[in-house]
Amino acid sequence: MSKNSMVTLMGNPKERLSFEIDLDPKVTIGIPAYNGAKTIEKAINSILAQTFKDFELIISDDASDDETGSICQRYALKDSRIFYVRQVQNIGEYSNSKFLLSKAKGKYFMWLANDDWLSPEFVEVNVSALDSNLKFVASTSPNCFEGNENDTNKYIDFNLEGATKQRFVKFLQNAWYSHAIYYSLKRTKVLKSYKNLNSSYIAADWSLNLFLLSKGEINRTKEGLIVFGKFGISMNKNPWKDGRRKKIEFFIPLYEFTKYALVLMKNLNYHEWLHVFIKLLKANIQAMLDSYKKTIKDFIK
Repeated sequence: MSKNSMVTLMGNPKERLSFEIDLDPKVTIGIPAYNGAKTIEKAINSILAQTFKDFELIISDDASDDETGSICQRYALKDSRIFYVRQVQNIGEYSNSKFLLSKAKGKYFMWLANDDWLSPEFVEVNVSALDSNLKFVASTSPNCFEGNENDTNKYIDFNLEGATKQRFVKFLQNAWYSHAIYYSLKRTKVLKSYKNLNSSYIAADWSLNLFLLSKGEINRTKEGLIVFGKFGISMNKNPWKDGRRKKIEFFIPLYEFTKYALVLMKNLNYHEWLHVFIKLLKANIQAMLDSYKKTIKDFIK
């Protein structure tokens, strides 16, 4: 780990050595934290409560200016599986996520946002799915937003299996509800082969999801649950404005995602390509309409 990337690595000294010399746990969980003092304890506690115990938890604090650091340091000193890193300066969500992946030792890897939490069996059932079926590049459980944990009618539970075209089409039909795909348990080796992780643009998470689908199927277990907090960017009043990096994204919000999707679609035959392209076009139209609607609402205010 370079001096430029952090100022602190907390954890039991003996266990810290194992982190550096590659005595691998089976699973690495990474939390890209930023000003999460109000919620991060619940996220960490849900990881420590997992029925599957062979994991490491790496928390990368993106230069928070609240109590996030002191909370995480306290946990790192209590549990030798937890490692706390503080970035010298804020590097942004995707660069912070890439940093966590670069430090992962586990065969399987997942991110968990600092305002999300897992049911106790989440890791165990998804490890079992990946262990037993090599065609799965990732596995996840049903998901919901905070407050809906006890209402199974509001759970999202689609899987992404079948041929490449079927996976692409089904993803594009469900992309707006694909949070649990991005936060799934993934094969670390496959994920590390993704080259655009630190790219920040609207629907950058969709690009990663589509990349995974180009490599294999994504399972959804019947057991387990991942609950998403109410403070993510998708919950903002105008995520299109907040995520916009280029002028063209005002007119085509999914511009960067669409470019990447077209690259991944090159190996499809003509009929498959056309079928996927129609779904991609529909997603773009939906994004444009929603973006314009929110922009007009902001202007009126």
